[in-house]
Amino acid sequence: MMNGARRRWEWLLLGAFFTLFLIHSDPLFGSDLEFIKKIPVGAKPKAIIITPDGKEACVSNFESKTLSIIDLKQLKVTQTIPLSSEPVEMAFSPDGHRLYVTNWGGGTLSIVNYDIKEVMNIIPVGDKPKGVTVSPDGRIVFVSNWASNNVAVVDAENLKVISVIPVGNVPRGIAMMPGNHYLYVANFRGKSISIIDTDIKKVVNIIPTTDNPRHIVFSRDGRNAFITHWGSGEIWVIDTDSNKVSHVIKAGEHPKTADLSPDGRKLYVANYRSDTISVIDVIEKKVIETYPVLKSPSGLAVPPDGERIYVTGWYSNDVTVLRIKD
Repeated sequence: MMNGARRRWEWLLLGAFFTLFLIHSDPLFGSDLEFIKKIPVGAKPKAIIITPDGKEACVSNFESKTLSIIDLKQLKVTQTIPLSSEPVEMAFSPDGHRLYVTNWGGGTLSIVNYDIKEVMNIIPVGDKPKGVTVSPDGRIVFVSNWASNNVAVVDAENLKVISVIPVGNVPRGIAMMPGNHYLYVANFRGKSISIIDTDIKKVVNIIPTTDNPRHIVFSRDGRNAFITHWGSGEIWVIDTDSNKVSHVIKAGEHPKTADLSPDGRKLYVANYRSDTISVIDVIEKKVIETYPVLKSPSGLAVPPDGERIYVTGWYSNDVTVLRIKD
C-alpha cells in the first residue's frame, strides 16, 4: 500500500513538473499579444490599411480583384468593392475621403471615393505599380512602378501623371519622411534605397542595402527609417541625418510589411515564410517577441488606438486579429 501511494505521488509530481515545463517552454507564455479571431476576406489578401478615423480597415484581395471593408467594432466585412485589376498597396488622402489603390496587372491607380465606397477614376501610372503614398498636404500621390523602374508623380486634383522619376531596379516600398520633403524608395532587386527630393523631383542620394529591401517605416520623429529585407530576413535601421545604416536586426524569414505602435515604441513585422510576427523594441533596436500566426502573413496594420494588430494571411484568405495586452 505504501509503495503504491508513493508511486502515485511520484507520478503526480512528475505530471506537475511536466506541465510547468510545457507552459514555460511555450512561446506564447507571457506574450504581449493575444489571438482574438480570424475574419474571412477575399482570395490572396495582400495589404491592409486602417482608415484615418480608425473605424475601418481596407484589405486588397489580389486574386479576387476586390477590396474588403472591415468594421473594426464588429470585426466583420461589411462591404466589398470590385476593382478592374489585381490590387496591391493602398494609401488614404489625409482627410480620409479618398483611397488610392495600385493595380498590378492593369498598370493603373484606382481612386476610390471612400465616402460612398466606389471607384471614381482609374488612371495609368506605369508598368506593374506596387507602392503608393500621399504627400502630407494631399496634393501629390507617388507610385512605385515595379517593372518600369520609376516613380510616377500624380497630381491629386487633376488625376494626371505630371512627372516620372527614374529610380533603382524594381522599386517596391515607398514612404515620405515625416516633417520633410524627402521620399524614400526601396529598390527590391537593386539592393538600394533611392532618396527623392520631392521639391525638385529628383533622386539626391542612394543608400546601398542587402537583398530585397521591401517595406519602409519611419520612426515617429523621422530620425530612423526601418526597412524590411525579404531576402536576408533583416530589418535595417537607417539614420536619416547621415543616411547611414545604424543597426541591423534579425527578424523572421521573408519579412514583408511592418507598422509602428501609435506611441512609436514598438515595430511589428510580418514574416511571410516563418508564419510569425516579430515585435521590435524601437529604442533598443532588438526583437523582444516572436508570435506565431497562420498562414503566410503579408500585410499588417496597427490602428490609432494601438489596441490591436491586423494581419492578412496570403494563403488562408483571412485577417488575423491580435490584441495588444500592454
